Amino acid sequence: MNDLTPFLERYALLALEKQQKLLRLSEGQFVELDLDGGVARFGPSLAAPFQVLGTESDNSLTWLWAWAEEHAEMPEQLMRSSREMKAWLEQNGLRELTQPSLDVDLADGTQLSCIAAEVCRASGFYRDPYEGGALFLLLFSDQIDRQPGFTLDELVGSLLDLGSRYPVRHRTAVASYLRSRGRSFEERTDSLQAQLATGEPIIAEFNADGSVRTINGTFVG
Repeated sequence: MNDLTPFLERYALLALEKQQKLLRLSEGQFVELDLDGGVARFGPSLAAPFQVLGTESDNSLTWLWAWAEEHAEMPEQLMRSSREMKAWLEQNGLRELTQPSLDVDLADGTQLSCIAAEVCRASGFYRDPYEGGALFLLLFSDQIDRQPGFTLDELVGSLLDLGSRYPVRHRTAVASYLRSRGRSFEERTDSLQAQLATGEPIIAEFNADGSVRTINGTFVG
């Protein structure tokens, strides 16, 4: 467990729910970035103001914060969120993550974007790939915000994907998500029961280490 894990457990499912909302609207459309206007356009269906968080290199396996991109022709107003994240990391005792460049084993773009989407009150994040790496953006859009939240299948899929990539405790992540969404839930020694905003019930059973074992009686762990 690294220093970011507690924050991933608290924020990642909220951020991944936002990604589902974005997927519904963008429908795989190619994104066009207007750097002068600070707007990301996903075909004719969605135009969202954005902030640049940073870049991830596939070659050097490093993350570079947008505020540290000295040679990039990036308007200063598009780096406000990356500076907000720097301040937040410092305030939370994570000063080692405020270096201009980070090894992705310490923190990668997806981890940082999941946390930044909540810290910076964004509507979601977008990974824009290019040859040799990817650009990570935070998006801000009422159109995204108005989309319905997770279905049960989307929640389970996101939870399992999250746990396969990062050392998060499924139980903590689910409880944090439900609490943040204002959903009441009943906890027992090895289970959690709630109703999602869609009206779908969720009964999750967990192993002693907090990893999920079954969802609604179906083995998933």
